[in-house]
Amino acid sequence: MTSYDARTALEAIHQHQEQTRDAYVRHSSSLPYMLLTALAVFGFSAAVDLPNPWRTLTLLAAGGLMAVMLFVHQRRAPVRRKPSGAQWAFSLWVGGIVTVILVAAVIGARLLKLPEPGVIAGAVAAVATLVAGYVTRPIIKAITRRDGHV
Repeated sequence: MTSYDARTALEAIHQHQEQTRDAYVRHSSSLPYMLLTALAVFGFSAAVDLPNPWRTLTLLAAGGLMAVMLFVHQRRAPVRRKPSGAQWAFSLWVGGIVTVILVAAVIGARLLKLPEPGVIAGAVAAVATLVAGYVTRPIIKAITRRDGHV
């Protein structure tokens, strides 16, 4: 093997790693899964305003939707990779921001004495979930690239 052959093979390996990272990021922030996540966030929040038997059913439906969506998301992933500590920390940080937005929307809706504050806050949090998924995609890509492992 010549040095040219070794360099060419190494470049091919790096190119395949980059394609793998791109596929991972593209799948992790795909629109159908983001829409289902936003719907589940809305369902959890809107359930607060419902009377008791419907509240339980809505919470179970939203929880079931989230569980099935996570299972399908993992099963259909074109690339399987263990998330790094930085990815876990960033995901928890984004989830915390969306939770803060949800709580602020509930407080704001109650202060304004709007009807059904949970539904309004759920809609705001669902939109925040979609925006967060779109805005954080380049950051997730940078974290994935920086981690180095595929």
